[in-house]
Amino acid sequence: MIKITIIVFLKETGSIKMFGIPSRHFARYNEILSVLIRHGLGYMIISGNLMPMQEENLAIVGVHLREAIGELGPTFIKIGQLASTRSDLLPQPIVEELAKLQDRVRPLPFGQIRRVVEESLHARLESIFLEFNPQPLASASIGQVHQAVLKTGEKVAVKVQRPFLQGSVKTDLEIFHVLVNQIERRTQWGKRYPIRMLLEEFSDTIQKELDFMNEGRNAEKLASFSKRHSNILIPRIYWELTSPSVLTMEYISGIPLQQIMGSKETSYHVHQIAVRLSKVILRQILLDGCFHADPHPGNVLILPGEKNCLY
Repeated sequence: MIKITIIVFLKETGSIKMFGIPSRHFARYNEILSVLIRHGLGYMIISGNLMPMQEENLAIVGVHLREAIGELGPTFIKIGQLASTRSDLLPQPIVEELAKLQDRVRPLPFGQIRRVVEESLHARLESIFLEFNPQPLASASIGQVHQAVLKTGEKVAVKVQRPFLQGSVKTDLEIFHVLVNQIERRTQWGKRYPIRMLLEEFSDTIQKELDFMNEGRNAEKLASFSKRHSNILIPRIYWELTSPSVLTMEYISGIPLQQIMGSKETSYHVHQIAVRLSKVILRQILLDGCFHADPHPGNVLILPGEKNCLY
């Protein structure tokens, strides 16, 4: 019923034609509208009407926004993750909900994970790993991470890319560019902020992230700079078990930063942790000239002895 309603709406208003959505993207555009309307968020995209939200409804809007983003897939999830770090721009109830996207994205069935690993590494899972936990440690926009044990007994974390990402990300980015054109033309907000520049940077970043070899090389480069700092750990990359779709790295046990942020335990020295992490990031940027570009709480582990692990 929702899809039929949307198709009728689009025919009557000419929204697709007005937006300049290419015909090859009609199905995806219709899917996006379906999800947003079902969650009461259709005003965010239809006709570029960015309606103001009432303060008392922000928590409810945040829940629906997070759920809608989760349904719409990796490109939207990645944007939600970025937005969750901008409490200076977004209301706190929205930020708190979007923060749940950092490592609580709906996980893939293990059968799909097995298939991606075996096709990428050209071997049966059992011939590579002594153990491979089917339950993910974390599930995020681009992939999910599983704990495993190598034949040598070494514990590793295996990041596996979600299948069919290349095509879906390409389609979504093309739709975003069309919508940004409309937002710039039709809203004061779009004229005030450099959203086109932000989208270009986002597009470049997410496309590079689809190749895990880039991530592995960047991790090694960051690790080489971090050797001089005893309180920073960067997991080792196992290149023989790494491909564009699978990244195998050293498993490091610690407490996720977001778990500490959301905890009411008084045993955590949150001020000390904040100061320590700030110094780490600033030192990387200002002194080393090589820095972690995505230090959201899902990528940071707090270890004993005032150490930090950056994934």
